[in-house]
Amino acid sequence: MGEYLIIDGYNVINAWKDFAQLRQENLEHARELLVAGVAEYAAFKGYRAIVVFDAQEVAGAAASEKIHGIDVVFTDEGETADSWIERRAYELRRVQAKVFVVTSDYAEQINILGAGAYRISSREFREQYYKTKKEIAERLHVPRRALNRNELGGIVSGHVLAHLEKLRREKS
Repeated sequence: MGEYLIIDGYNVINAWKDFAQLRQENLEHARELLVAGVAEYAAFKGYRAIVVFDAQEVAGAAASEKIHGIDVVFTDEGETADSWIERRAYELRRVQAKVFVVTSDYAEQINILGAGAYRISSREFREQYYKTKKEIAERLHVPRRALNRNELGGIVSGHVLAHLEKLRREKS
């Protein structure tokens, strides 16, 4: 069935200092940035991700869409993200899926643990997220002439390498 990462979107946006100013200026942009970041994280880690926003900030009927390969859910006007997340966590656990829920809401964490899912606080998720971003950057950085050793030729540009080679030949 796979591993699922369910994120209480507004809980994370409100908990991370990264979003503090942006949330005040443009909540929609904060949501977009969170979704894009979660998509990158989930793709790298191999999770099926769901980001849930409740209707407290956006009026209207429930909606769900796939953005950057992850499910983004806006609950119905009378439904909280917590109740949606609890219901989905129980459903996924019934089919033996491994479920991780990101929220700093203590009552929600207790309910999630009762469902057999794992809880990750918003602060812990931020640490994991930035650690993963660093890991992604390191994996993407491949020196032009990777030599699997600590040789200067693998990290300096071609014209510098040519100049050093010329100097070496002159000394010989």
